[in-house]
Amino acid sequence: MEDIAQFNISKLPKKISIRPFLKKDIDELLHLESLGFPQEERCSKETVEYRIKNCPDICQGLFIKTDEDKNLLIGEIMATKIDTDFITLKSMEIGQHKESSDVIAIHSVVIHPDYQGQNLARLLMTDYIQKMSQQAVGKKITIIVHEHLFKFYEKLGFVKLNENQDVNDPNSDFSKNGVWYNMDKDLFDY
Repeated sequence: MEDIAQFNISKLPKKISIRPFLKKDIDELLHLESLGFPQEERCSKETVEYRIKNCPDICQGLFIKTDEDKNLLIGEIMATKIDTDFITLKSMEIGQHKESSDVIAIHSVVIHPDYQGQNLARLLMTDYIQKMSQQAVGKKITIIVHEHLFKFYEKLGFVKLNENQDVNDPNSDFSKNGVWYNMDKDLFDY
């Protein structure tokens, strides 16, 4: 597990916090999704509402405190628990969160474009992996990514497995921006 001390603290924004999403965060979260993903890949408002209501402990936001003392969302992880080994188109749908599962499926990781290049995605993911391990939320995290993200996730301990045949369905708009690959990371107990 990577140690947070390795981050260059001087480059991080001041007054950052990571917490589960609240209902009041939905509009900011939808805006962040629109900045991070093409329309066919982003969460709908209904999906965001479902995930915040049904699995808030595994959906996390990265916030900074502004000079006006407001919390501004600059990063996100949206996830559910699934009863399969890999993410499927069906597992992304509303109503598919399986609380009793030990597989955490990360559906989106986004850092606001104005804050990219500051290691915030790594900070957010490292914090997330540590929390999920410490809280014994699941045994593994699975994610689907495009090839250009392999190196980022491999540095976090994820292993590239194979192409995701279900998500790469040629009849789905979800895969029109490139091939999706499965990556996994086993969690451990502290």
